Amino acid sequence: MKKLSMVLFVLVFFLTGSSLLWAGGAENKTNWSAEYVGILNRNAATDAADIVMYNPAGVMKMENGFYANASAHYVAKGWSNKINGQDFDEDEPAIVPGLFTVYKKDQWAGFFAVANVVGGGTVDFKNGNATTSSAGFSILTGANALLAFGGAPPAWYYTGISSQNLEAEAVGLAYTLGGAYEINDMWSVSLGIRYLKSDREMSGAMTISPTNLVPGVNDPLTATVSFEEEADGFGGIIGINFSPLDALNFGLHYDTKIDLDYEADVKTDTVGILPALGVVNGQERNRNLPAVLAAGVSYKINPKVRVESNLTLYLNKDAGFKDIAGTSGDESAVGTGYDIGIGVDYALTNTLNATFGYLYTETGVDVENMSPESPELNASTIGAGLKWLMNDKLKLTFSLGYVFYDDASFTSATGTSITYEKDATIVGFGIEYKFF
Repeated sequence: MKKLSMVLFVLVFFLTGSSLLWAGGAENKTNWSAEYVGILNRNAATDAADIVMYNPAGVMKMENGFYANASAHYVAKGWSNKINGQDFDEDEPAIVPGLFTVYKKDQWAGFFAVANVVGGGTVDFKNGNATTSSAGFSILTGANALLAFGGAPPAWYYTGISSQNLEAEAVGLAYTLGGAYEINDMWSVSLGIRYLKSDREMSGAMTISPTNLVPGVNDPLTATVSFEEEADGFGGIIGINFSPLDALNFGLHYDTKIDLDYEADVKTDTVGILPALGVVNGQERNRNLPAVLAAGVSYKINPKVRVESNLTLYLNKDAGFKDIAGTSGDESAVGTGYDIGIGVDYALTNTLNATFGYLYTETGVDVENMSPESPELNASTIGAGLKWLMNDKLKLTFSLGYVFYDDASFTSATGTSITYEKDATIVGFGIEYKFF
């Protein structure tokens, strides 16, 4: 069995793809605030401090003062990898926080924000998923090849994966610092810098077993892996806000690509499988955060009703399609992703507003290149919220959203049928206080 473990790596290398772990494309996350969950369109908004992430130049439309906005939303989720008709599920919830501050004085403003821009939670596939199943199949195939080479009869071969599990976490907190300037009543601009610290962790185990056990020949074989990766980088933010009329506002901002070189720290790798999957202890691998170009238009139909529509482009190819999808240069693997939507803000009273929104997301990632841990599926999202102005200084926001993900299926190179399914319910709460 020791000899079997030592040489399995050589066979597994040829039987698995290099993009198995953390494969896929669209990295950017934009659900930063409770205000966003309630309307899903904030690129032209000018009504709360969270716009430092959505429409930073629009802060010049806010009243003079110092604002602090703290936001969090709870995400109840269900991810599923269906493999040859069998479901492998996980439902670990996530909590996504955000902090946004603005100081505005006449023609100048400064802002600071902390928000999660990549990853954002933990997945726990207690019975495994497409990653562990593919790796387990490769180990089983390699082990049986060695048994055959040693003259063992087919009756002694390994016949299946008797147990498997995987837990993974990805978090990428961005710290944004910048300023804005009002050129005149119609035009304002902003400029900022962003520092991103990203951490990834993964651990899992796969056990293959035979139907007919022959002690010392085909004992159950367990492969255990555990590793962490860290990366950080800087990017810039440029924003423009244009208000030709009191009722009409346009917002535009561009977030540059952030170069991220993840350094791996391998904790456990009992059969040496991780290098075949692109993870080598102490080495760096590149997985950049794509640039974003976001535009929005807001129109106040009457004193009670404001309508906003957004288009956000995720420039995945700008980050390097090879870096994102791990496809060794296949340009068709990932394309430009986008969000497009519309939202309504309705004043129920002088102190209470209701919001409603819809958003469609196209990730730009082919299903074969999606991450089994959190597949980047296309989706439709609906959201609703309430904004309550308790007094001149304090405002509370409550919101609720639901994401309808499109299922995606493909057949792997080994003939395995894989279907990715997801759903998510989001509950948001935000508080904003104007200190002076």
